[in-house]
Amino acid sequence: MASATVSEGTRLVVGVDGSVVAVLAAGRHRLPGRRHRRTTTTVDVREQVLLLAGQEAAAADVPGVRFSVVVRSRVTDPVAHLQVSTAPGDELRLAAQLAARDWIAARPLADVLAQRADATAALTPVVAAAALRLGTEVLEVSLRDLGVPGEVRRALLETAVARLESAARLERARGETAALRALANGTRALAENPALLQLRTVQTAVEHGGQVVLHVGGPAA
Repeated sequence: MASATVSEGTRLVVGVDGSVVAVLAAGRHRLPGRRHRRTTTTVDVREQVLLLAGQEAAAADVPGVRFSVVVRSRVTDPVAHLQVSTAPGDELRLAAQLAARDWIAARPLADVLAQRADATAALTPVVAAAALRLGTEVLEVSLRDLGVPGEVRRALLETAVARLESAARLERARGETAALRALANGTRALAENPALLQLRTVQTAVEHGGQVVLHVGGPAA
């Protein structure tokens, strides 16, 4: 009977007459079945990192959001990994792309940038559910390198500047309105109380170093 040595971090899937009969862990093993009827396939079960760089999606308010996706995973079921799909890596890639694009599309750009750290908690279970049938455990899915094209960035900057200028104009208008209201109230008070006008005149003269001449007594005969 033949034997085989399985390396650490791998599993050896042994088939006889087209059916899986054993999944061998690290170590030296005797192989079942006759050589001409037996097949063996090595599957790497170590943690792997999949990088999806240069992706692009539309946020709720602007197009052209650029991003990368990093997926950390490992094979937990070598048989399913071999039998369910002819390209399990491509299916995992597609699941991560779709999940990231859906997450970005559901919120405006400002929230996408501010909530990037929260994306991991939202994306990981979605991609993990899709990868489960592939015999793969998804450990983490994260967004990286978020950004927008230069023209979009300039447009956003112009919009922000316009908002600030509009707010400044509104604040100036409010100040002018308050000043006019105070002036109107003062004019009304002076009109209703002539003595206040005389007192204000004296205060203004003193503040500017002028002299005040008071006439005491009644009118001349």
